[in-house]
Amino acid sequence: MSSPVNRRTRLARKLLFAFAVAAAGTAAAIPASAAESTSPLEPQTLVRAKAIRTEVNTRYRRLAGRKLRVTDVTTMGVIESFRIMEDPLEPDRVVPTDNGIYFQLCSVGAKCPYPARSAVWPDGAFRPRRLALELAVRTFSRTTAGLVVVALPTRFPTWIVFERHDLVTEVGAPLREQFTADPGYAGAEQRALVDRLTWTRTVVPIEIVPVAPARYAVTAVAVLWP
Repeated sequence: MSSPVNRRTRLARKLLFAFAVAAAGTAAAIPASAAESTSPLEPQTLVRAKAIRTEVNTRYRRLAGRKLRVTDVTTMGVIESFRIMEDPLEPDRVVPTDNGIYFQLCSVGAKCPYPARSAVWPDGAFRPRRLALELAVRTFSRTTAGLVVVALPTRFPTWIVFERHDLVTEVGAPLREQFTADPGYAGAEQRALVDRLTWTRTVVPIEIVPVAPARYAVTAVAVLWP
């Protein structure tokens, strides 16, 4: 029987392959039948998401201490849906991903989603979660994307899943200004806000299965931080 570590490694490779296909975006990589059903994102959404990556990388590069950057940004066209397990007594929650953007966070100089041990951030580290929230706020403010998924620079795949319809109701204009201000600020009030808006949205993918040519469904378990 394979160990949990080996199973997680195989899962990470499958996920990397799926997003690599999405990032390639070529007819050779995605069959025509699958391309017809891929992301309905507006044409400029991915362009703007890449511009957001450049902006936040510039901002976070200036911070003292350990460096963090956004490496990859792509659509989620090959991922059909997330099935998120939140409560064993309740049905799994299904999140459509067709109108989604995916960001990968990584330590500067490292390769993700397979960071070396020296480049791994703790699962609950504040700065990656603060950056993930900023990416979601900026993306929802400047694009029509309905979903933002941010992969944290952790040892094994860990994602924060932001849905427009529920995050926008919690983050009004004053908070948007706060998260586009000094990224080095980490007062108690902001830490509590980041905790509240990210902990309940953090998931660990546990399975990826094909559901159609070049289309996959991902099952994930909610982390349920304290």
